[in-house]
Amino acid sequence: MNVRRRLMPVLSLLFLAAIAAGGPGAALAAEQPSLVLTASPTEITSGASTTLTVSGAPAGALVTLSRRLAGDTDFKLVGSTRADAAGTAAWTRTPPRSGVFRVESAGDDVHEAASAEVSVGVRPRIVLTAVAPKPLVQGRYVRYTVQVRPRHPGAPVWLARRIADGWEPFKRFRLNGESRRTVRVAAAKPGQLVVRAEMAADADHLAWHSRLWRVKVFSKRNPYGVPSRYPHLILVDLSQYKLYYHERGNVVRVFKCVLGRPGLPTPRGRFRIYAKDPRMSGPYGPHRMRYLGLFAIHGTNEPWLLDRFPRNYSHGCTRLSNADIAWLYKRVPVGTPVWNVP
Repeated sequence: MNVRRRLMPVLSLLFLAAIAAGGPGAALAAEQPSLVLTASPTEITSGASTTLTVSGAPAGALVTLSRRLAGDTDFKLVGSTRADAAGTAAWTRTPPRSGVFRVESAGDDVHEAASAEVSVGVRPRIVLTAVAPKPLVQGRYVRYTVQVRPRHPGAPVWLARRIADGWEPFKRFRLNGESRRTVRVAAAKPGQLVVRAEMAADADHLAWHSRLWRVKVFSKRNPYGVPSRYPHLILVDLSQYKLYYHERGNVVRVFKCVLGRPGLPTPRGRFRIYAKDPRMSGPYGPHRMRYLGLFAIHGTNEPWLLDRFPRNYSHGCTRLSNADIAWLYKRVPVGTPVWNVP
């Protein structure tokens, strides 16, 4: 009797050890897979793709991929495959809206069913284009056009300019039925202007902005950004048929001018007046200032041409009215820079 009592605890321990070792009569518990689903990247712009990767699945197990986009109530199956020997699988998807992706692995005799989720945010594609006069002078208008995809008819959008500590909205509007809008805004102040179009987050998409548009805004007193180190400078805008006379970076006078005809264009570039001829006549008017070979700034005997546009009638020289060349000739010394800009 005493022997039996002594053996009972020993037999109990042996029985428990057999169960733990998986011997006969052991109860096998199903393993819980440690599924992990990642997205790279987790935020994309509309039309771009993300790669979804699952790890921790049983080797060879069937793995399904579902998604629930913003506005949907249920998940929708969008893919299935079998995990490789390392327990991984991957898909590339292009979601049209923000949403959640879910991966699931069905259970079997050895493994329990498991799932994992990851969120992917989708940004709208915002395109900003701008058309501005060259040069852009303070107070002149820029035409901005904003287009958003996917379409967001009626959605609020705004233009913002970069300031020292961030971005400052300066024009708000709503997109039309085609999800675009064109607005005109005057350039506010001289300096570097950096603009982007912005859009707030909504139920379908993240907040986002367009690429940056940059331009330099010039002062009305110095529309071409002429450095103040020049005591005198002549700038001829070949596209406007105008001559701008500067002193220390400020425009003092603006003159209409006649320029070179087709086949004999006025040269582009930067030059210096190397000779002044005080007594001229005929097609040269009263004075001539030469800056490149025979190319010169002088008067005219055909003043009516200055009232036409375009004014490309000369042999390459820059013609002013006789009153204007007389005024300019007195103020411009030899060595004065001449900039002929397109």
